[in-house]
Order: sequence, then C-alpha cells, then structure tokens
Amino acid sequence: MVAATNPYFGIKAIGAIQKELKRRKWEQFRNGLYHLKRKGYIDVEPNPDGTYIIRTTKAGREQAHKYDLDKLSIEVPKKWDKNWRLVVFDIPARKYKARSALLGKLKELGFIMFQKSVWAHPFECKNEIAVVSRAFEVERYIHQTTCHKVSAGEYLRFEFEKRNNIKLV
Repeated sequence: MVAATNPYFGIKAIGAIQKELKRRKWEQFRNGLYHLKRKGYIDVEPNPDGTYIIRTTKAGREQAHKYDLDKLSIEVPKKWDKNWRLVVFDIPARKYKARSALLGKLKELGFIMFQKSVWAHPFECKNEIAVVSRAFEVERYIHQTTCHKVSAGEYLRFEFEKRNNIKLV
C-alpha cells in the first residue's frame, strides 16, 4: 500500500511499478530463451537490423511433442499390475479455472473419480500427471500414490472398463 498527499505521486508510482514489471517479464523471457538454447532446444540467429530469428531444433520439437497436452495419453501395458494410481489434490478456490481444466484432463485421460479430489487410474501415469499439473500451474497442490488394495477396487475396475473400453487383465 502506498499513501501520498500528492495525487500525482500515486500515478508516478504506478507507472514505475508497471515499468519494473515489464522489465522483469523481459528478463524472465530472456532467461527462458537462454535455458532453451543451452539445452539445445532452439537456435538463435541475429539479423543485421538487431532482431533475432529463433528456430526450434529437432531435440526441441521432440521435447515439445512430449508435453503436447492435446496428444497426451497414458500407455496401456499388456498386463495390469493390479495397482491403482491415485491422484489427490487440494487446489485453492482462487485457482478455479486451473482446477476445472485439470478435472477435464483427468477425465480425458480415463481417470475415475474416487472422491471429489481423489481420482484413480490403473496404469502408471506419474509423468503425465506431472506434465498436466505443471501446465496448469498447480503442481504444488497435487500428490500421487500407488495402492495395491483399494476398498472400492471392484467399483473402480468396473467403471474404468466401462468408460474406457479396456479390459483389465
């Protein structure tokens, strides 16, 4: 909070804060580009006019493909290990849109609701959940566990097979 007797001080302070935020965002952007270049995901070429051309490398395209939410899927093994993967979350109300997006993606990936904030899947999905939670910026609110016996195991199995047209063997 800023208190001032002169109203122009407040306007100037807001302008200075906005300028600082822009500078920090640009700095973040530059650091992100440096990180991608260092990892070999992009090539950066300067132009004579002072601008730059940024191109993704083959490694960068492969990495981006891994994290494409629209193509994300959970691999179905030949034989089920009889374990359930539970995703447990407590996402704050202020992140309502992220929570809704996460729920939509869990359904799309074939998860079954065990409780409102506990979802189950029979196959290994640790990496996929990490990608989704990071994309929606809720990774700190999501936890995963693997359970061999679940009290509602038969219900989960029935629902999973029905909704996903996959027989758990």
